Amino acid sequence: MPHRRVAFMVLAAAFFAAALVGACAREPEESPPEPALTDVEIGIKVDKIIADYLESLDLDSRETIFKAQDSVSQGTVTLRGDTSDESLKKGLLDMVAQIPGITVVDELRVLPPPSMGEKVFGVVKVPVVNLGDGPRSSGGSHTVTQARMGDILKLLKENDGWFLGQMDDGYLGWVGPESVHLVSREEVEAMKKSRVALVTAKTASVLREPGGDSLFIQALVQGSVLPLVGEEGDWVQVRVPGGPEGWIEASKTQAYESMDAVFGERKGAEGVIDTAKQYLGLPYLWGGTTAYGFDCSGLTQFAMKMNGYSIRRDADMQYEQGEVVADRADLRPGDLVFFETYRKGPSHVGIYIGDSQYIQSGGQTGITILSFDPAHSNYSETLDRAYLGGRRIIK
Repeated sequence: MPHRRVAFMVLAAAFFAAALVGACAREPEESPPEPALTDVEIGIKVDKIIADYLESLDLDSRETIFKAQDSVSQGTVTLRGDTSDESLKKGLLDMVAQIPGITVVDELRVLPPPSMGEKVFGVVKVPVVNLGDGPRSSGGSHTVTQARMGDILKLLKENDGWFLGQMDDGYLGWVGPESVHLVSREEVEAMKKSRVALVTAKTASVLREPGGDSLFIQALVQGSVLPLVGEEGDWVQVRVPGGPEGWIEASKTQAYESMDAVFGERKGAEGVIDTAKQYLGLPYLWGGTTAYGFDCSGLTQFAMKMNGYSIRRDADMQYEQGEVVADRADLRPGDLVFFETYRKGPSHVGIYIGDSQYIQSGGQTGITILSFDPAHSNYSETLDRAYLGGRRIIK
């Protein structure tokens, strides 16, 4: 009897120990799932994500398209809109997908849409074309910038036969179908690898044959880049985009082995200033970027580009680039100088040339040299008072 009791107690203790170990080894219970959000709550969260995302990106609509809208139904979020940058779309989708318990439907289009086909690049086929602020809206104050023959635009949208094009500096504007020759990405890549001729004179006519009639009413402008077919004596033969071959005086061009090499050499402040000085006396042109007329930032961008420096299109954009020159006494030739004129913030820009002077394209003066020094005859008190600061692009 005593032995049975001891055995029973041993078995009971073993059973209790096993139960205790089992309890310790048991997986902890999962926490209950978060309560489901209502569609209204989901919509509020998504709206805030979109707003915060856009604010953090600080995008400029003159260079980037990103429009997103959302709708919510039974826990499913549908995102619609357009963007010119696929990485922006991915970033938004990833953020929205972090909301628990929802399904995300992606209807955000990356431009250009597939409906535009393979030929989503346009090579400018006229000497100069205005890019406008909307379809069939590209003259006068509606001009946002200009492009030269040979410039390649990425076509993002089509509306009423017109294309929303993006320049190589990222700037956006609408162009008519009669001004561009449509090509595919493969054709663009082939063009970039081929020999080209850069127009180095202020203007140069394209002729049907050496010494013959002009192909266009307007002459080509400095900075135009065209495929180089051949060279013959004092002439070079070029190919007009989507059109015939023509001839330009060799002395007005420079040959390059590829398109990428054209603006690759950095020529320093002297080159930038000399390029701008060619156009002294030329009247101001709103949206202008060519020898037929420049606006203020069109002149600075062009002079920089011709000498190997890439800057953005508008004055306020250029103000965000380069090294800050806080003290006017520290300005060097080639620095950009900015002014607050017709609206708050940087709205006018020129190029400092030394001795307190700068070259600029003004609405009333055209392209002229002005001075910060009251002792100079070309002193501008108006711009002296409007001066905001300098930026150094050329290091």
